[in-house]
Order: sequence, then structure tokens, then C-alpha cells
Amino acid sequence: MADAGGAPLLCVGILALLSACGGGGGTDAPSAEAASAGTSAIAASAAADALAPRIAAVRMPSFAGSSVGDAVSDLGGSKSQPQPQPQPVAQSPARGATAVGTPTVAPFNGGVEDPGLLMLLLPDDQPTADPRVSAWMDAASETGTRIAVVTDAQFLAMAPGKSLKYAGLVLPDQLHTIATDALLAAVRGYVTAGGRALLAYDFGALTLNGVGQPVYPIPKSRLSDLAGVDYVLYDSLLDQTVGLGPVAAMRSTMRELLVPPGKSMPYNLPQPAGGSAAALAAPKTAGRAAVATGGLLDAAGLASGEALYLPASPADPGGTRGFDPQQFQALPSYSLQDRQRAAAGRVRPRSVQVDFGRAFKGRQPAAATRLQPGALARHPLADAGGRAAEATPDSGAELKATQEDTLDAYHGYLLGHLIYPSYVTSGTYTGTPLAISPSFGLVAGLKAIGTGKVLFVNLPLGYLKGRTDALPMHGFLRYFMEHVVQGARLSAMPDGVAGMTLDWHLDSMAAQQPSLALETAGIFATHPFSVEMTAGPDTIEPGDGLGWNLNANPTAQQLLRRLDARGHAIGSHGGWIHDYYGLNATEDNAATFRPYLLQNKNAVDSALGRPMRDYSAPQGNNPLWAMDWLEEQGVVAAYFGGHTGLGATRQYRDGVLRNPSLWVFPVTPQGTYATFEEWQDYGVPKADVKAWYHAMVDFSVRYNTSRMVYAHPPGAHQWIDVVKDLLAYGQTKGTAFKWYTMPRLADFMAARDQVRWTQALLPDGTTMRFTATHPATLAGMVWTLPKARYLRPTVTVAGTATVTDGGSAWLVKGKAVALAQFDARRNTSFVP
Repeated sequence: MADAGGAPLLCVGILALLSACGGGGGTDAPSAEAASAGTSAIAASAAADALAPRIAAVRMPSFAGSSVGDAVSDLGGSKSQPQPQPQPVAQSPARGATAVGTPTVAPFNGGVEDPGLLMLLLPDDQPTADPRVSAWMDAASETGTRIAVVTDAQFLAMAPGKSLKYAGLVLPDQLHTIATDALLAAVRGYVTAGGRALLAYDFGALTLNGVGQPVYPIPKSRLSDLAGVDYVLYDSLLDQTVGLGPVAAMRSTMRELLVPPGKSMPYNLPQPAGGSAAALAAPKTAGRAAVATGGLLDAAGLASGEALYLPASPADPGGTRGFDPQQFQALPSYSLQDRQRAAAGRVRPRSVQVDFGRAFKGRQPAAATRLQPGALARHPLADAGGRAAEATPDSGAELKATQEDTLDAYHGYLLGHLIYPSYVTSGTYTGTPLAISPSFGLVAGLKAIGTGKVLFVNLPLGYLKGRTDALPMHGFLRYFMEHVVQGARLSAMPDGVAGMTLDWHLDSMAAQQPSLALETAGIFATHPFSVEMTAGPDTIEPGDGLGWNLNANPTAQQLLRRLDARGHAIGSHGGWIHDYYGLNATEDNAATFRPYLLQNKNAVDSALGRPMRDYSAPQGNNPLWAMDWLEEQGVVAAYFGGHTGLGATRQYRDGVLRNPSLWVFPVTPQGTYATFEEWQDYGVPKADVKAWYHAMVDFSVRYNTSRMVYAHPPGAHQWIDVVKDLLAYGQTKGTAFKWYTMPRLADFMAARDQVRWTQALLPDGTTMRFTATHPATLAGMVWTLPKARYLRPTVTVAGTATVTDGGSAWLVKGKAVALAQFDARRNTSFVP
């Protein structure tokens, strides 16, 4: 059975080299410019690889099932293992069923039709207060759309005719793993009749047997026809139903999924091992990518032809409990000790520990869905002005834009290519594939069913968000609204103006002179940034005297006051003694380290003359008790090591929403590293960093979003030309780009959260009426209406909004009123 994969796991430590471009089973592909760099680039790469991060596997995957040479089924599962007995689940066995003879069902949305409202399908008895539900609600809100819970009974009562009056249907993971045949038939009828559905991972993965126990359907998921591939193949695959590996897509698709530059990196698909169908053709590469590299899969000790799997059972139908991605939010950032060693000529590789949980090794599936990179969806790779947007960040090339659309995979700070659970899929996919697993088949695709469409996402989106990786959920929700529903959205940017946050961490006294020099050079003169200081007299350990000693440092006090007067957000960089707090504060010693937070806050507050509202944690270390304390102190914005690559978001962690009034700002890495000292000490070319910064600005403008990057004054001053170049490039975007502090965006998101808006189709059948309200003011709120669907809107309540041309969309900007209303006629050329 599946738990055989959890046979005694070895507690061993291995060191696996991870290249500066990442790993994860494939190799990193260069851009076209890399080949021209010649042998010098290869030599430089080899030197950098020698200092690449080392991944220590603290719990190694065991080998389960048959050996590589044993007989296996057509899909790779061991036929010697019996079907496990159904196990109890947290859900009621009746989940997904609607009682016969239910007298009355309250109509969905009070019976009010709303063509812009998504439906989140949940069992009748599912509590809506469940954080797995709020995760979807918050993600929809943050991506600019609206979603409401529709119960099974409500959906069945609507039949296709009424349900088609709403924007689309979301079939979530985790929440509805058991579903009746009648419900699935209704979903199928809805899509066939023209509905749009997002089908996530293990929705409806189980059915009930004759005694009401949850079991896997035979031979596959009953929704395989909607997905476009066969999946949930427990009858054939048994313990190899769920794989764990990288997720790849074309770079242009990654950007459409809101994955910023540096959060996805080039990926070379593994070469076939003995003709394995799971290995796909890889593009030809040269230069740096010719150096084979490792990553998480190499750290797992995989041999050729092997893959990682997660144990699945009716109690955990998607196998998600077998591997915890939340461990990656706690990776320590660069410390003063690291910088001191580098200055002394003793640079050493960063060390990362990874727990593979219950993952186990097995033979790669022999008949997973075959998809060539050439078949994957592509989207335009251009900035808001129509120019080529990105140079490949790891190409080693000069700042030269390229429209090369490479195969990328999700990537993590210090980790290389990340690994995700996905069901092994089989069969030929006839839709438009968006993302693939190199070993396990289709991860995401868009397929027409009847007159409707299904966006199948073979990832546990809700689970990942709850474990500090919300980027996939937000990205696929945004893709669903943009490319499938083609609906209106509420911008997540003040006045609809894209931007970035540059977060400065002032760790120690070593930053004083560089900070003053940056100030003299005008870096802080024109744009608002977030600036946080570790204020104590020590830095690495108590008594070392390396800290700012803010309370007794008039120069530092005056610096903070000048920056504050210029509009920068001044805050606290954690715990009084930077490295000591960052490396030693845990969930178990709040009594010891909470006073450090208080001392630091008091010192900064005293220098400013008012309470600070901005925070960043030393080493990215954010214990739960510390976040609770910050919320109690009125802090509204905090740097965060989880949800990397995402914009301002709520802190989902341990599967629940924490600190709802505290917005977190995930860091966006540039591949393996994230800040100047790392780039300098580990040999990342300056040109690569400039190219990445340019690509980040372009990304923010194109997708009307914001991302956070951070810096320390010593490294930034050493490469001050890079900082100046970044600021100058941002200015080339004119009014389309701004710099924001974290509290500015947090305040906006809190106000935006109070907006309520609806859509109603008027009796003429072609005009959509939008009505928006706010308890105080709609100023700063902007709706984007795609031109492909709508003609220019007209404001129907005078003085409540303005309409401007936003290129591919109309922009409707709210004014300082509590209610706004506008109409938009359907574009006659619109094709759903």
C-alpha cells in the first residue's frame, strides 16, 4: 500500500552542489547570448559552481516498490501490492451528497445574477470559516476578482441555465475530495453548455463504496474527460499515483501566471534514460548550462530512471501530507558573519537543510503523458511599451533584451528548481498545455469541452497557499480570469499604477558610512523606500560592539529623521542584535527574544518621535509569536520569507490565516540569490543583476502589480551604479511606474478590502452595469475592463469615476465618493 513508501527513512546528511542557476533534475538553459560568452564564461561558471549552495537532506527518501529492473505495470506501479482498505477521513462520508427530499435550498447569491462572480463549489456541510475556504476567497480578492461559496445543493438546483449566469466555477483542492456521480454530472453539464471551470488537483478524487466509505474510483478520476488526461490512477499505479518533482512552462506562460523574473529559471528536460517516455526532448544548449548541476532531486539521491513519489491514500488522496514546502520560508538570508568571512577571503557555500518527509523513490512512470516543449502554450514576451522585456538573468550577457521564450521551472532562493506534488497523468492531451512535470505528465492545461472550457491545474493550490507558497494559486486564478473568463478586475495598485518596493535593511554599524554615502549620492532623494534598522549596540553576539547603538548614536538618529522627512517608511529590523536574534529566535523561546523586539522598536520609535509601522526580520526569521506581537503593536507591513515571488498578501501559514491586519511582503529572488552581498561574493555578473532589475520593472508594469526586492547599504554602495541604473530605468516608464513603501501598499490593500462591487446585465442583453461601494472613499480604486470584451464604459452616476484608455483595457478610476456606477456595452467582436 502507499504507506510502504514511508518505510523507515534514513536520517543522513548529504551535500549536493546546486548551481547558481538552479537544479531540480534538469540543467539550466542559457539564453542565446550565453553561447557567445565562450570558454571564459564556462570557466567563470565553474568557479561560481564551486561556491554554490549545498543542500543537506536531513531525511532521505527511501526506495519503495519494485526495483528499477522489476516487472511493473504499464504505468509503473507495483502490481504485487493490494488495494488498501479505506481509511477514515476528516470529511463526513456523506460529503458531496445531497439528501433526497431536502425541502428548500437557499438560492446562490440570494438569487441575484452576477456575470462577474465566480462560484466556489463546496459540500453542503463545509464550514465557510475554514481557512482552506478563506484562502480561495482572499486569493480571489487579491488578484482582483470576486468569488462566493456555492453549495452542492445550490449548484444542483441551478442546473446549467442559471449557473451560466455567473462568471465561472472553481473546483478547489482539499475541500471537496469526495463527490457524487450526480454532482459531477452537473459539473460536466455546466461546462458542456458553455461554462468556464477551474479544476484543481484532488477535487472529486474519491467516491463512496457500498458501505459509505471513501475510496478511489476505478480505473481513474471520474473527471478525466474534463481534465483532458487520465489521472488519479490508483487502480494502476498504487503507491506511485502522486509524483514529486519540478514544474516547467514556457517563460512567457510563467509570467502570465504572475511568476516574476528570477522566480522561474531556465530548465533543461532530462535526457531519456533507456528510452523512458517520461523524459522529454530537451533544447540544445551551450555555455554555462553545459555544466551539469544538482538541486533538490540530486539531494534526494535519485539515480537515472528514478523519480520521487508521495504516499497517497483515501485519508490523503493527493499525498500532500508527505512533503511540507513550508520549510522553505525559514531559509536564513545572508548574515554579517557571512560577509565578514567573504571579506577575509573565506567565502563558503551557503548551507540548506531539506526534509523530504515521507517521499520515496521509485521507477519513473513508463507511460506518463508525453508533451514536447514545442507544444506548450506561449504568450507575448514584451513590456508595456511593446519592447522585448527580458534578458535571461543567468546568461552572463550584457544588458541586451531578447524575445527568446525558454522553458522555465519554478525556482527557489538557495534551492534551485522547486518540487511540487502532481498526479501522474496518462493519455494524449488535446487541449493547450500550459505546464508540465518532466516525469509525471500534464500539470496544467486549457481544454474546450462542448461550448465551455476547463482550466485543469494538477497542483494542490490551496494546500500550497496554506504552507507559505501562494504564488501558484494566485497565478492560476489570475490566468483563469484573464484568459478563460476574460472578466473585469479590481487593480491591486493605488490609482492603478504599477511599481516595486525597495526594502533597505540596516543591519549593523558597518552600514552607517555606506548609508550616508548613498544619501549623498542622491539614492534616497526622489523615491520612497522602506528602511528598517537593527538598533542595538551589538550585531553577531552580545557584547561585540558591532551594532548601530541607535540610542547613543546621533548620526544614526539624524539619518533616520532625514529619511523619514523625505517620505521613506522607517521601521524596525527585528531583534536588537541582528545575527544573534536571526539565528537563535525560535517558536519556543519567545520569553527570551520578545524583549529584543521591544528594545529595537522603542529605539526606532524614540528616534522618529512616533510608533513605527514597518518591519523586517533579521535572517528572515519570523516566529509566530513575533508576528502576533507585531500585529499587537500596530505594525501593518512586514518583510516575509514565504510566498516568495508574490506581491503584498496575507500571511497564510500552518494552513491558517495569521494576523489578518498585518500584510506581508514576500521577497523576490534573482534565481538562487536575492541581494548585493550574495551576488558579489558568489560571482553573479553585474550585468545579470541589471538585466534582472530591468525585467522586474517591466514585469510590474505589464501585469499592473508590485514586487519587493531588498538591499543592504554596504553591498549596494559597492555596486552603486547598479542601484542608479535601476532607479533610472524605473523613471523611463514615466507615470506607469512608482516606488512604494510597504506601509503605503498595506494601507491601500486594507482599504481595498472594504470595496464591494457587483455586475448586472441590463435588460438590453448587451450592457453590463458595475456598481461599487466603500464605507469611506473609492479614491485610488481602479477597475480594468478588457477591450476585447467591452466597449468604452460610461459613468452613469456623474462625478463618481473617470474612464481612461489603458491600452488593452479600459481603466475606470473611482473618485472620493462612497458609491460609483458605470456601464459597459459588450464588444460585438467578442468571442467567449
